[in-house]
Amino acid sequence: MAHTKSKALILYTVCFSAFFASLSQNIYSPILPIIKESFHVSAAMVNLSVSVFMIVTAIMQIILGAIIDFKGARIVLITGILATAAASIGCAVTTDFTLFLIFRMIQAAGSAALPLIAATTIGQLFTGSERGSAMGTYQMLLSAAPAIAPVLGGFIGGAAGYEGIFWILTAISIVMLVTNSIAFPKDSPTGSKQQAKGNLFAHYKSIFTNRTGNVILTLSFFLFFIYFAVIVYLPILLTEHYHIDVSIAGLLYLPLALSTIAGTFLFKRIQAKIGLHPLFIGSNVIAAISIILFAVTHSVSLILMALTLALFGISMGAIPPLYSTMITNEFEQNRGSAIGMFNFIRYTGMAAGPMVSAYLLTLMPSAMSFGLLGVVFAVLSFCLVPHMQRSQNNIKHHM
Repeated sequence: MAHTKSKALILYTVCFSAFFASLSQNIYSPILPIIKESFHVSAAMVNLSVSVFMIVTAIMQIILGAIIDFKGARIVLITGILATAAASIGCAVTTDFTLFLIFRMIQAAGSAALPLIAATTIGQLFTGSERGSAMGTYQMLLSAAPAIAPVLGGFIGGAAGYEGIFWILTAISIVMLVTNSIAFPKDSPTGSKQQAKGNLFAHYKSIFTNRTGNVILTLSFFLFFIYFAVIVYLPILLTEHYHIDVSIAGLLYLPLALSTIAGTFLFKRIQAKIGLHPLFIGSNVIAAISIILFAVTHSVSLILMALTLALFGISMGAIPPLYSTMITNEFEQNRGSAIGMFNFIRYTGMAAGPMVSAYLLTLMPSAMSFGLLGVVFAVLSFCLVPHMQRSQNNIKHHM
């Protein structure tokens, strides 16, 4: 185990690397009109550049998770940062949109490694309540990136065009490369020999068949499905129902963004005192209640809707580090694959939420649609939690 100061240095190094990965994804949104105009492509093609980033990021979670378990995190981390830097340069200099898309996909593949390695490294360095607190720090930085990135992207894009965005990402990549080369320790993956003997499908099957893993993966898919369904519905609600200008409507995301950060901070403070299993039940209950309340209030009052979004944000701030901590506790020998699968399921839920909810809204009123989603999540939580009981002794043993 690393010295305390060394552990702290490694923690903040990998957390800021994860922050950079989220930054590289979210900083892109404000410059979409600039991309469309610069490359003379349709809006559909510009949207494709957003979708492929998310798809590649999701797929790479499974691939990289297994590689981390087999080969270790350092080689994946350094390779990922190098790929991100090279792809950022490619995005900045190319004038062909097809090449731009390819470089953007490479950038996604490289940056996908950073949050995964951060969570895996935290699981390796810390145990018990320290692990939960470190996961909270990790999630807090991830929560801050989507709030900061669009503002930064709009400022840089307006001053230096889309090229300026990618040159900034290149510069940060180089800083991350140097910092991680110095601070990130050499590692020898635990259990890799045993895993190498087995079939990769069986390796991931063990994650799905584990009681705790099965419950967390199922609930995380539905929770992030609902979260992104709400996110993409808000602009439509605010502009069409409340007739609020788009520039002002963005401010109404603040209750959700700020409460998410507050929820993560709250998790850091109380996880050592309450325990993971009670927090798991309580957080899921709050999430389910807030979704149902959103269904009831969203078309009635802006103030009531903002309050319910704040409540939902608190649960969304606490649940990701909670789920990540429980996953790493449960899968000590193959935590890279487990966290990778957890992230893959989350990203899949994020991608499916907007599409499926849009179809659902054509079949029934929005209040009924979101109410149904809240009830489904509540029922799943109530029915699946008993399946975790046999795993709790293992979790307590690791705390």
